[in-house]
Amino acid sequence: MRINNNKQNFTSLSVLSKPLEAFYNKNAVIPTLAIESGVTILRSIEANKKGGKYEATERFIEQGVSAVVWLWGVQALKKFGDFLGSKILKLKDLNFDVGSDELRNPFLNNNISKKQMFYKSANILFSTALATIFIGFILPYLNRILTKKLTKNKTKKNIDNSLINTSNQFSFREFQKKTDKKNIAFTSLVDKTILLAHTLENNSTARLLITDIGVIAGRCHNAKTKSHKIENLFRDISSIYFYLFSSQHIVKILNKITSNADINPKALNEVVAMLNDKLKNGSISPQEFLNQALGNISKSDLAKLDELFKNKQTVTLEEFEKVFFGFEHKANLMSKLQSSSKNKILTKLQAKDVLSNGWSCEPVFLRKTLNKATDGASDDKFKFVSRKNLEKIRYSIDNFITQAGEYAKKKNVSINKELIEKVANKNIKKSFIFNTFATGVSIIALGIVIPVIQYKIRKKLTNKDDFPGDVYYK
Repeated sequence: MRINNNKQNFTSLSVLSKPLEAFYNKNAVIPTLAIESGVTILRSIEANKKGGKYEATERFIEQGVSAVVWLWGVQALKKFGDFLGSKILKLKDLNFDVGSDELRNPFLNNNISKKQMFYKSANILFSTALATIFIGFILPYLNRILTKKLTKNKTKKNIDNSLINTSNQFSFREFQKKTDKKNIAFTSLVDKTILLAHTLENNSTARLLITDIGVIAGRCHNAKTKSHKIENLFRDISSIYFYLFSSQHIVKILNKITSNADINPKALNEVVAMLNDKLKNGSISPQEFLNQALGNISKSDLAKLDELFKNKQTVTLEEFEKVFFGFEHKANLMSKLQSSSKNKILTKLQAKDVLSNGWSCEPVFLRKTLNKATDGASDDKFKFVSRKNLEKIRYSIDNFITQAGEYAKKKNVSINKELIEKVANKNIKKSFIFNTFATGVSIIALGIVIPVIQYKIRKKLTNKDDFPGDVYYK
């Protein structure tokens, strides 16, 4: 595809670029909704086959309501909490992130009060805890009440209370009492709250693992027999990998096999535009392209960098300029990538970019690309984007450039605008296929494979497929 006279980025013309963006956006609903919808339907079908319509009903409600709570409920609770904080406690400007690392700290660099930070953190913890308690403890209880009502409408038989394991009956008051008895010592309530909120808000893996533990505990608490606990444990624990890790592992393996760069399509837009601008209407050899686009640093400068960053994550501009002369302007521009930092600092990767003369190392281009790939967050001083995520985007730029250069070498052709756009379109198609395939694998594993094994476990432990709730509800 050609870039038109208005310099519209080529991927905006690609049918697959928009849906692909959802896989790179941590706040995107569609990928998660696709998984949850598929899992809800498939698990309900499997439950109906083995345990009957009552188990299918419980499974559909459990999966469906849980998905709704995680997709929209937690965020709604956070927004409601922020609303209460602004109206009742008169806390203003609560629209900031609680995350921080050596590069970015919205709290320290924007004159946010300790009271604001504590309230924001407490609100995050409360919203997450409330959702976890609801899904793990309250929802199974409500589900059981509904099933009892449905079975009573069908039969007039009395429930055999002697069969009910009363020790497992849900009692939130009892759960609360047990929780209250725990004497947890905090060295600093405020600091601990902020630290945990930071983890929940900015580490998706940790957040889901922490909440999954609560949900699993609640579901086991509500399980009616030992065998029911075991099958619930298997289902929920084995599901964690396919919810959290399998997709990224599959995509990573497929990208490695096919030498496909894992790059955000919004970042790819900017990279292609930059390369096209550098190439103009000319063409160069693949090796010359790689040299100019990636740049290089002398061994002596690399040795100096290693010494400068020894036992350090960042250095100030003053420290950098004492070792390297003549880079003041570029170093100053590069330090502005840290939008929320009061001090002018550089990471080792940024310092390498300052010393390199590569096209991909220019601060203005990097700032624009990072901002696009993070939907404006990297340039927002109230938002937190981790150094790890920013450097992942930065490496992906060079990975795509390498992909284009190696493709041209393999085909024994020169590099020009048309080839860059051809490689970029191939990248988009492969990335979309890989991510879609990985999502499909997760759905099949979560919706079919795990339930099938779960019911085999039930059969092994009880010698029957019947829904464990049937005996209690009839």
